[in-house]
Amino acid sequence: MTSTPDSTEMFLRFSRRSMFAMLVVVAVLGATAIALVLSPAGAVSRSVGRIGWMIPIAIVILVTATQGTLRGRRWSPDSPEVKLVMEDEFRRTNMLRAARIALIVVLVAEWPLALLFGFLTQLPTPRAAMVMAAATVTLGLLTQITLFLFFDRD
Repeated sequence: MTSTPDSTEMFLRFSRRSMFAMLVVVAVLGATAIALVLSPAGAVSRSVGRIGWMIPIAIVILVTATQGTLRGRRWSPDSPEVKLVMEDEFRRTNMLRAARIALIVVLVAEWPLALLFGFLTQLPTPRAAMVMAAATVTLGLLTQITLFLFFDRD
């Protein structure tokens, strides 16, 4: 199988759409995790029952939407187009730059998160630690994916 510019462009668009879909999934799951930790203890079981079935459906819809960009072709990690897109030095540099900035954002955000969830909300210590962890992971992933998509634009 030879690599043509059209097929390489198609896999590049697939990769960008997959990253955007991952951005949406991370935002939804992060917001759900934070909401579940902040909700009162009795309301958690009702909340999970109401929204728990929506998360897998949303993920399936997003994956199906991104798969539609391949126009019936199967995604093969061994294909030359995929290797060309994944081993592109410009994309790797953009991902490393996004990761460095996301680390700085997470480290800077720790103090305000500690003040917000530790002192202002009067949560018990284990719940404050869990909401800080969920907020930190969500913030870091959202920052990295968003910056990668920003740096990697055409």
